[in-house]
Amino acid sequence: MEYNIKEIKEKAKRDFEGIWIESSKSVTMSGRAMFFEEKVRGKEHPVIALNLKFREVFLKLGLDEIINPAIIEEGEVYRQYGPEAPIILDRIFYLAGLPRPDIGVSKAKIEEIKKIVPGFKKQEILEEVLRAFKKGSIEGDDFIEELVKCLEIKEEEATLIIERVFPEFKELKPIPTKLTLRSHMTAAWFNYLSKVQDRIPVKLFSIGSRFRREQRLDPYHLYESTSASVVIMNDEITLEDGMEFTKKVMTALDFSHVEFVKKKVTSKYYTPETEYEVYSQIGGARIEVANIGFYSPVALANYDIRYPVFNLGFGVERLAMLTEKASDIRTLVYGQVFAKTELTDEDIAKELILEKFTATTEWKNLAQSLIETALAHKDDIGPIEILVYEDEKMKVWIYNWDTAKPMLSFAALNEIYVYDGNIIGLPKNLGKGKFTDLAKLAKEKGINTHLIYLNNIVYGFVARLEEAIKNRIITNGMNIIDERYKMAKRPSDINLFIPDFVMRYITDNNKKIEVGGPLFFGLTASFK
Repeated sequence: MEYNIKEIKEKAKRDFEGIWIESSKSVTMSGRAMFFEEKVRGKEHPVIALNLKFREVFLKLGLDEIINPAIIEEGEVYRQYGPEAPIILDRIFYLAGLPRPDIGVSKAKIEEIKKIVPGFKKQEILEEVLRAFKKGSIEGDDFIEELVKCLEIKEEEATLIIERVFPEFKELKPIPTKLTLRSHMTAAWFNYLSKVQDRIPVKLFSIGSRFRREQRLDPYHLYESTSASVVIMNDEITLEDGMEFTKKVMTALDFSHVEFVKKKVTSKYYTPETEYEVYSQIGGARIEVANIGFYSPVALANYDIRYPVFNLGFGVERLAMLTEKASDIRTLVYGQVFAKTELTDEDIAKELILEKFTATTEWKNLAQSLIETALAHKDDIGPIEILVYEDEKMKVWIYNWDTAKPMLSFAALNEIYVYDGNIIGLPKNLGKGKFTDLAKLAKEKGINTHLIYLNNIVYGFVARLEEAIKNRIITNGMNIIDERYKMAKRPSDINLFIPDFVMRYITDNNKKIEVGGPLFFGLTASFK
């Protein structure tokens, strides 16, 4: 199936305009905004809120704000870290880019284009457009537009030409560069400080992302996190001054407890014996929240910086975890992705449906006949086989192959309950059987979905039979479907479908799915 891109876009535009017009009418008629109430404040993100608080604190303390570049050349890391650079680079993301392909226009390609654009005669113009793209005169997001304009073709035709005639575009492989994503805000400070050192004292801050190729993503590690970084360049500043400044920032952020602990091994871009970890307490927990130190004279000399530079760096997400009492940084930052779904038993019960089912009345009637026959003969002793339905095209039986056993074993009539996030199959009457406390509570307080194992299985069988007849599915050279149901172990064994988000909720919260039990009956059908 081919899509008319232009028609799709025009329809989307019409739909949007129609919605906008209707919304505008509603607002005009009612005299108030329906969707944007100025009196209702939206919910802010805790990390962004803390960023803004940092910003106000830094500005009030006399620091100037700048935006540091996020893309850093590899050589800068060597200039700052020296022999430690290869280790630092191990956790840095390198950038790569796709090369601009040098594409020729052969006779074969022209013939392919003519299949898309009959009578195509603009080979020279096409070659000019391809050369301009190769040289960078045309940006990637403008390329289709240039083809449409220069070749005087439709947008969908231009798209098909790229897709079918020029596979070179799809075969391109990224080429690594020496550019990296900033892993420390420090990586961006040195160049700027070298250019403004004649204006001392210099007091600056920058709040932005840092990117680290962590070996794992867990409750304390993300690829991207936020740094609130400060540099103060002054020939008279001391470590004690830096500590006092840090205390002022922490106090302004409502952290009353501040503790400095000297690091035993100093990072190479810091002066030995000057790097300290900063700790605070919230709710009795002692947590590292920042690092301070003076930049190394060696690193400063690599940039011809003549003055001491004090650096203070906060991990914003770490502080936000404390203020929000969050236990998982992933949930805190990307709640829309990592937050655990909260589901009630009612929510779960509504989501439990049959994996296979039929919507056709005649097939539903067959399923009901099978269920009624099974119930009428549930205690009949096997081996037993009962013809339930017959016409000129099809025969259907229910049977039990087990000698001296009833048609249905005791789990066949179990019903599915939901209790406290657990999904449990239980008989209509527990009687004196050995059941867990969870099963007893589910029976007493849980939600009965009224999904019965037998019914689920029969509807699944009938749906597969309907599909086989409709699609002429033949098994082993015969028009026969034969299914034996022995021990139920998984939801699929009883034709039960549990959506992925419900499964994640059950797994994340250590809940249970207990739908096991003996069934021991069979269904078979032959058809022409």
